[in-house]
Amino acid sequence: MDQSLSNTSQSRSVDRKTIEKNRRIQMKALYSELNSLLPQTSRAPLTLPDQLDEAANYIKKLQVNLEKMTERKRKLAATGSSSMPSSVDVSVPRRLPKIEIQETGSILHVFLVTSVEHKFIFHEIISVLSDESGAEITHAGSSTVDDTVFHTLHCKVEDCDYGAIANDAEADDETPFTYEQNPEKGPEGWSKINPHWKVCNNGKLQSPIDLTNARVSLIHDEAWTRQYKPAPAVIMNRGHDVMVSWKGDAGKITIRQTEFKLVQCHWHSPSEHTVNGTRYDLELHMVHTSARGRIAVIGVLYKLGKPNEFLTRLLDGIKTVGKEEKDIGIVDPRTIRFQTKKFYRYIGSLTVPPCTEGVIWTVVKRVNTISVEQIAALRNAVDDGYETNSRPVQDTNGRPVWFYDPNV
Repeated sequence: MDQSLSNTSQSRSVDRKTIEKNRRIQMKALYSELNSLLPQTSRAPLTLPDQLDEAANYIKKLQVNLEKMTERKRKLAATGSSSMPSSVDVSVPRRLPKIEIQETGSILHVFLVTSVEHKFIFHEIISVLSDESGAEITHAGSSTVDDTVFHTLHCKVEDCDYGAIANDAEADDETPFTYEQNPEKGPEGWSKINPHWKVCNNGKLQSPIDLTNARVSLIHDEAWTRQYKPAPAVIMNRGHDVMVSWKGDAGKITIRQTEFKLVQCHWHSPSEHTVNGTRYDLELHMVHTSARGRIAVIGVLYKLGKPNEFLTRLLDGIKTVGKEEKDIGIVDPRTIRFQTKKFYRYIGSLTVPPCTEGVIWTVVKRVNTISVEQIAALRNAVDDGYETNSRPVQDTNGRPVWFYDPNV
């Protein structure tokens, strides 16, 4: 009997050792798994307990953010009937993604929150950064809490630019692309004209798009400022459009702490973006670039009505514009009136070849007015065949579209 008890004791001892060994293996795997959620840095490796503590703190922050978003959604739903436009779906914030982009030196940090069905957008962002912009991805990770996915991405941007780059500019007037329904040179065939334009027909983040209120995600801070000022400018006919280019400092906009300098503006007739399926008579694009060459464009829509103040001051220059730059003196971009703080925002592309993706689009909600004479002047100024120079609406491919309304 004593021998039996001894054997049983030894067996239990072996079992405990096996259990303890397995526990350590499982904990080590857990440490590694939790640590993989953290942004990678160049600091010395952490001990396993420190990895666990830091990963736990990171997850707690994610949970706090989720709770804040849930509370915000609850408040929106509670006040939606009285203070929210009826055209905006209050359930959208739960479904659609939210993105935040930060720069720290040469490192770009992207934080994305999506629903499970929209998590593919994270891979699209990686594709834009690495495949098209040449960024070095240093960390990419995701974690899921209920039906919400939290993504983090970090990349080096010393030798690359996030999004469209200023040097990868729109095609000049010698480029044989058209807006006609032509499978070879029209919009559906732009990628065949030049091998560098393949994204025009193969990209997933193309512009323009239809801005449908039913699909927007509300954002609750204006997230940008404008600081424009008068500066010397020139005007020229690029063949496919008329462009005003500032040669001095015309000011800037600031989006999420990144400054974008105003470089030029041009027009498309009819409008390229549509709102709930409606296409307007004209669209102005104000093109801005950051110090790293990123592009941000403001789109302003127009319908027939009273003359536009900004175009009135440019009308003489537009009527005599040529293929060479013509000095038109001091031009004040502040006369481009938005007359509203409401806007749509999404990540898209240039709307003409090379259709580079990663452009930060801000489309002003209010539709302003323009006269028949002003539209005619713009159409007469461009080359034959480009009187209507609007690219067809592109598929959103599940992209998030944000909407800001100071009254909500």
